[in-house]
Amino acid sequence: MNVKYMIPKFLRSYYINTVYKNFTKNEINILNDEETLRIITNEKKSIVRFGDGEFKWILGIKQESFQQYSKKMAQRLLEILKSTNDDKVLICIPEGLKRVDSYIESSQMFWKNFVRWYGKKILPFLDTSYLYGNTNFTRWYVEYRDKSNMDMKVKKLKSIWDDKEILIIEGKDTKLGVGNDLFSNCKNIERIIAPSQNAFEQYENILKITKNVEKNKMILIALGPTATILAFDLAQLGYQAIDVGHIDIEYEWYLRKANKKIPIDGKYVNEAGGMNSNLDFNDVDYEKSIIASIGEKEK
Repeated sequence: MNVKYMIPKFLRSYYINTVYKNFTKNEINILNDEETLRIITNEKKSIVRFGDGEFKWILGIKQESFQQYSKKMAQRLLEILKSTNDDKVLICIPEGLKRVDSYIESSQMFWKNFVRWYGKKILPFLDTSYLYGNTNFTRWYVEYRDKSNMDMKVKKLKSIWDDKEILIIEGKDTKLGVGNDLFSNCKNIERIIAPSQNAFEQYENILKITKNVEKNKMILIALGPTATILAFDLAQLGYQAIDVGHIDIEYEWYLRKANKKIPIDGKYVNEAGGMNSNLDFNDVDYEKSIIASIGEKEK
């Protein structure tokens, strides 16, 4: 390689690493995924998760997404991010804002670059006196270098809903646990199917229907930024609600021993080409579990 091209690359890498190192000196405290799981299971807290997308929504940055930008949604996300005095919820932010050593190289660079571009902008929203959970407790497999302890991670993850009645709120192409045994240890599953696109536009309908569910059920939500808001509001009503994000897709990658993000037949994987196929699982139990379905908003 020509030396004249290597020098700018080295300087850019040095700059990015320096910016990241300086950012991590800020006293932001983030639990690891094991500690986060312990709080969920032992303290029965609801979980609201902020990833790079939620931070970008808050900053008003429009994204290529299944959710259109909404000023109201952004305001709600910021309001929840600042609710560090609410003991009913654990606010989770990405571990990558504090440490990246356990990640594969591409994920390390992703978070270093995220901090490079947005670190100073999001820092005023964070509370250095608060102990945040780790958003990535639901993204526990494909981005990590050491995969030797993944069986134990799965066991601890499944303990969240062990022998519990659960309600899943998801988009119509998400199909949490369908085609695998992720929820084989729960007592019962019900589902509310929400719009796969622009779910926040139907937020009041989703909340209204969910409020009819018994409070003894654990609620798991996979619905993008809408899940963050819904989990918080349901916690105020006395539910234990957990934004589980991509947990099912991570489990599918784990089962396949994937070393990168790959499509999964019959499920929507926005980070690997969207919907890979229209595979029909023909799962009778899945169909029976649906207690309500909220259609897409008409154009």
